[in-house]
Amino acid sequence: MQMPLSSGLAIGRRVICFLSVTLFFVAPFVLWAQIAGTGSIQGTVSDPSGAVIPDANVVLTSESTHVKRVSKSDASGVYAFPALPIGAYDLSVAAPGFKTSVETGIVLEVGSSIAINAHMSIGSADTQVEVHAEGLALQTEDPSFKQTIDQQDITEMPLNSSTRQITGLLTISGGSSNAPANDFTGSKYSYQTISVSIAGGQGNTTLWRLDGGDNQDYMGNGNLPFPFPDAVGQFSVESTVLGAQEGEHTGGYVNVVTRSGTNIFHGEAFEFIRNNYLDATNFYSTSPDTLHQNEYGGTFGGPIRRNKIFAFAGYQHLKADQNAAKSEAYVPTAANLAGDFSVTDGPNCEASGKAVQLVDPLTGASLVGDKYGVPGSPAVPAWNPQALALYKYLPVPNPSIDVNGCGLISYSIPSETFDNQFVTRVDYTINSKNNLYGRYFIDGFQAPAFFSPTNILITTQSGNIERVQTFTLGDADTLTPNLVNAAHVTILRRRNDRGYASNAINAASLGVNVYQFAPNGLQLSEGKFSLGCGTCAPAEFDDNTLAFDDDVTWVHGNHQLAFGGEWVQNQLNIVNVFNGNANFGFNGQYSGSGPSGGSIIGDQSLDFLEGAMSSFQQSKEQQNASRGAIPSLYVQDTYHASKRLTMVGGLRWGPNFMPVDFVNRGMEFNMADFL
Repeated sequence: MQMPLSSGLAIGRRVICFLSVTLFFVAPFVLWAQIAGTGSIQGTVSDPSGAVIPDANVVLTSESTHVKRVSKSDASGVYAFPALPIGAYDLSVAAPGFKTSVETGIVLEVGSSIAINAHMSIGSADTQVEVHAEGLALQTEDPSFKQTIDQQDITEMPLNSSTRQITGLLTISGGSSNAPANDFTGSKYSYQTISVSIAGGQGNTTLWRLDGGDNQDYMGNGNLPFPFPDAVGQFSVESTVLGAQEGEHTGGYVNVVTRSGTNIFHGEAFEFIRNNYLDATNFYSTSPDTLHQNEYGGTFGGPIRRNKIFAFAGYQHLKADQNAAKSEAYVPTAANLAGDFSVTDGPNCEASGKAVQLVDPLTGASLVGDKYGVPGSPAVPAWNPQALALYKYLPVPNPSIDVNGCGLISYSIPSETFDNQFVTRVDYTINSKNNLYGRYFIDGFQAPAFFSPTNILITTQSGNIERVQTFTLGDADTLTPNLVNAAHVTILRRRNDRGYASNAINAASLGVNVYQFAPNGLQLSEGKFSLGCGTCAPAEFDDNTLAFDDDVTWVHGNHQLAFGGEWVQNQLNIVNVFNGNANFGFNGQYSGSGPSGGSIIGDQSLDFLEGAMSSFQQSKEQQNASRGAIPSLYVQDTYHASKRLTMVGGLRWGPNFMPVDFVNRGMEFNMADFL
């Protein structure tokens, strides 16, 4: 149901607020709101007696790019470097009358806020005291639970799926588990969209970020695709006590960062092969695996201009084909067409082990011995011409499989998957106070549907042709040593064309006089066999999103303020045939109970051959062109009340504006009319 803008604004006046207060009994520190895709390093500069040292020169240097960032400690001895790219850093602190303190090998993970305190020794600034960090710094500045999966773990952990996806690693993080998919995964969405519960949240309440930008599929609130594992630097999974900045969703927070170029050229090539020539047969399987999968690609990165501009690019191609597990169905036999149902409805073919007494579906006349054309039974009817036309597309039973003559068919639905991914990222350090980057990702996925004129049973699986493109432009500016601004612009576009094979038939192809919205696609359930499916219906799903966000962090006295907001504009266009080509059902009630129907079930194939439908459904196309805005604002304050007491409070404003249809389709609820 669509609602007009006026109603949406009324709902929007109901404000959703997020408020949290947390107490920390630890040494003083700075807590910076985390900007997606980055981390922060901060600390306090002090002398041997513990007194703070203001105006100390603090230099942070990236080990991979040699980019330097410069700051000074404030009157409280505090320095801060928010919105940092992930990686390893060296920290140098110098002040008159003290030896220069140098700490190397500081590892900063995505979403981390770590404290590196500098304890200065009295002496000449020409003398250095160097310490090398061993392991990761303890994150004590953030109450949320977070686990980071780095690049080595991503590439070395086994990903046993038809496509190597980093989302397959989410459940190895604490507090994460698979959740019921419901209606936000499947053929309407990206093949990578998953349902995961983080810290007990619902499957579609997770916040997804890629390189600091939005990566949400707003049609169902799932995730859009992420780049292949070799192109991902690391990702983190956060849960519980998320700050006001990440309060857009009630579940967890997945923060993914792609790899970046460095001052050294680096590249790699890879190929993963799976097939039944190399793989061992499953211990419990009676036949070899039919999967033939070949996945290859590579990455390359390096400097465009040393210490200033860096680039990275990666490509992966996937081709996989296999036959699905064996399926079974029962089709009308040659004996059935001759009017003989004594075998297919006899004790050897019925699950109950007892013969079923049949009647003619159109007249109700009893069939002696379940046969037409014998004394006491009506003559063999002229079968429904549309049923006979469809019968030509059904497979012929193989006597070696259908040993009892029941019409048993054993078949497999073929599966082919093709996927091409390309990602590139450019980082530009304009100066020590300004950093700009852009990342583009495209994923083209194809899983075609199949049709065979000799086996129409394989049409119960939809085909999907998908293309997803995402682009994020990020900018971080250190306006003053105490004031930093970070902004992102993100463009998301998903196109999903779903449907049957281009050579598939529809009801009109069989001579059925019913309007068909699509030239391909026949959905029929006969009880013993089925054709097509509801989620196979031809459809186009186009989901476009434009997102802007801006985050400001400001240190002012004992307060560390973070504030900002986001504006998401979503456009969803859908054309879905759904039941536009109709859905035909034959449940066998007429061959068991007669032309008036009833509870006695006879033979579904007999009802089918006579054209005695038990159900018929048809609808118009489902169409909508939704437009919706998702604005939000937040503010968060970290207040150092004393040396051992820090309080954090945040407030988030997120109004709920209902989307509206671009051409005003839908209904409007009016309370006065309702009453």
